[in-house]
Amino acid sequence: MDIKPPPKKLTPPYISEPQPKDAPVATPQPLPARLKLAKRRTWSWKWITASVAAGVLVLVTAAISWYAWALQPLDSYSTEQIRISVESGDTSSTIAQTLKSAGVIRSESAFRVYAEVSRTKNQLQAGGYIVSPSQSVSDIINHLVSGKTDELTITIPPGVSLLGIRDVLQKYGYSDQEITTAFNASYDSPLLADKPAGTSIDGYIFPETFKVDPNDKLQELFERSFDELYARLQQDGMIEKFKAHGLNIHQAVTLASIVQKEVSNPTDQRQVAQVFYKRLSMDMLLGSDVTFIYAANQMGVEPSVSLDSPYNTRKYAGLPPGPIANMNYSALQAIADPAAGDYLYFVAGDRDDEGKTFFSRTEEEHIQNVRDHCHDLCN
Repeated sequence: MDIKPPPKKLTPPYISEPQPKDAPVATPQPLPARLKLAKRRTWSWKWITASVAAGVLVLVTAAISWYAWALQPLDSYSTEQIRISVESGDTSSTIAQTLKSAGVIRSESAFRVYAEVSRTKNQLQAGGYIVSPSQSVSDIINHLVSGKTDELTITIPPGVSLLGIRDVLQKYGYSDQEITTAFNASYDSPLLADKPAGTSIDGYIFPETFKVDPNDKLQELFERSFDELYARLQQDGMIEKFKAHGLNIHQAVTLASIVQKEVSNPTDQRQVAQVFYKRLSMDMLLGSDVTFIYAANQMGVEPSVSLDSPYNTRKYAGLPPGPIANMNYSALQAIADPAAGDYLYFVAGDRDDEGKTFFSRTEEEHIQNVRDHCHDLCN
């Protein structure tokens, strides 16, 4: 019987055969240089791609945030009313410039993008509109698309010259060209019948609150102002009273403008009118500082008592060529019906005197009043 030896036990390939104690240890072979470079390039491109993607994400997020912010109202709490005029053929870019210049929107670019995205850029209607910094871009665009105009409320303050009225009208959205055209236009109102040729309408735009259609020209507003004032003067018999003092309407308005700039209290205005009438009757200089200040502002120079201007009543006798500001009706009433008295001087007191005006008959009394009551204002 043939007996075979048992088969030799196989060792799995992942189990190492026992090595002799002194057998050399095998060291791993280094990767080829090309493979190393390829791996480095792969990681570099991954890092660059991730960085670019992160940067793009940041920029997109920032752009979206800015766009959302730029569409919001410029001033949510503003009650300002601003007139803008959209002419036929104006593009969304032109309208955006108008709104930005008027201080209504944050960004021209955001307005243009919104008009493009909302598909309204070709639907914006020509006309005059009232807008406000409290409106968002979407509100403004919806308004312009509707084509519905609003009524504008314009308040002209007292005691301001045409320079001041220009500033007021600009805040309501009227352009320099529109304002200049209205200032220089010809008017046939009887209020201006005595106004010498070549003199401006300074002083004649009565301080009042007017309701106007944004599509109306400024000339129409001024004409209304002239007509309303003339009608009131007629109704109250003021024109005849001016004549009784030897003044026509232009002269009365001129003197009233000086009274208005000197004092605003109606009682004091009547007494100041008395002072000026007395000085005129004596061929004495009116000596009103507000007149040379007006002249300096018109000339763009520093005010000076010695300023050479026919408006300077410290230098030239009589009335100046025309009004130096518009005035409250009370100043015109003071010219029509001055207070009794024989004062020749007056001075406005400092704040401690609560705006009181001090009158005197002699120069010595006047100097003393200045010493006692006018330190800040007189300096």
